[in-house]
Amino acid sequence: MQKTAVQKTSAQATPAQKTTVQKISVRKIRLPADWNDLFDACSGRVCLTRKFHRPTNLGPKEEVDLVFEQWPGVWAISLNHRPIAEFRDSSAESPERIAITALLLPTNVLSAETQIEQPAGQKTRRGPMGVIALEIRGD
Repeated sequence: MQKTAVQKTSAQATPAQKTTVQKISVRKIRLPADWNDLFDACSGRVCLTRKFHRPTNLGPKEEVDLVFEQWPGVWAISLNHRPIAEFRDSSAESPERIAITALLLPTNVLSAETQIEQPAGQKTRRGPMGVIALEIRGD
């Protein structure tokens, strides 16, 4: 994934104003990465996005899967701005696989979203973030 948008939401207005201020920061990251380095002091919605091209020279019996290894938490996955799956806590031993062959366009946008909730005054240590791979299977 190349970009992450971390949305922090906090009420910074007086009760009479009842306004919510949203701050979004965008930065490039490389996966695999340590979750705690990426999101240590964050709370709110996280959206990771990546553009990629349809694999070339796919045979008629080849299938393309997205494979998520070592992704802690609950994730909502979208391809080309269309929700395609949700999963919780994928691991290296039990990766999450999503078939996408029929959904691929010449250029694609993959999004993975989660909500980070930090208990007040506490830091939650999480395991490392893993990888997303395109896996081509065939006969």
